[in-house]
Order: sequence, then structure tokens, then C-alpha cells
Amino acid sequence: VGHGKMIEIEEKVRESKGFKVLMAMLDEYFGKDNYQIRQYQFDGYPGADPNVDFTVIVDLPKLKGVSFGVGGSGNREMFRSGGTGSIGIGIPTEDTTSRLISGEHGTGLAYALGQMKWAFGAGVDDVDDLHEYFDIFMDYYHHL
Repeated sequence: VGHGKMIEIEEKVRESKGFKVLMAMLDEYFGKDNYQIRQYQFDGYPGADPNVDFTVIVDLPKLKGVSFGVGGSGNREMFRSGGTGSIGIGIPTEDTTSRLISGEHGTGLAYALGQMKWAFGAGVDDVDDLHEYFDIFMDYYHHL
């Protein structure tokens, strides 16, 4: 994907509901100045009508390289499934052979905590589920 196309995709990602909800959750749980987006990773393929899911790699004060994956968020032309999508969290952990998109060793939050209800993350439109999911992450985070 050329540089111009990547900028175009990134702009569409920033307009998606999934991205806006993720940023609102990070602001709510960490405060605007207490996290840093390291990079965006786009899954999918280039073309006149690319399909893209995305992951935002975030550095938090006590945990670097956390992967916040957003799947199926955006319009049907831009994203695989259309609609609002879901958010899943991948956390860096020492004792795993899995790799996160950030390159760190890690695993999904559900697997790390044995909470398989959350294996697919939480729906962007389900405020209660999203807060419960982030509360579980924060409980993990505060015990680091």
C-alpha cells in the first residue's frame, strides 16, 4: 500500500465509530495525557475498495505495547462486516510464545485471565459490556 493510500485509510479509520469509542475509553480510563499511540496496524488488502480491520498499539505508563484491536468498525465499503464492530485487547506477557502485532510476546486479555466470555472482546455499541471489559483490563493493569 502506497504512502498516500495509507494516509487515506488512516483518515477513514479515525472517522470510524470503533476508533472514536476506543479513544473515548482510553481517555476515560487513563486520561488524555497518560497514554501514547505507538502505531496503527491495518489488516486487510489494498485495492480500490480495501477491507480493513485495525489495531492501535498503545504504550501505557505501566505497560508498553498493548494491542487494542478493532474489528468490523466502519461502513461496508471500508470494513469487512460493516457496522460498529468490537474491541479486543492483547496484552504483553513474559511467559507466552504468542506475538502481538506490536512485536512483543503476549496474549489476549481473555486468555491471560482465563475469562473466555471475553475471547472476542466487547462490542463497540454495548456500553455496559465495554465498561466491564475495560474494568477487567484495569484490574489486571493495577496489579502489575
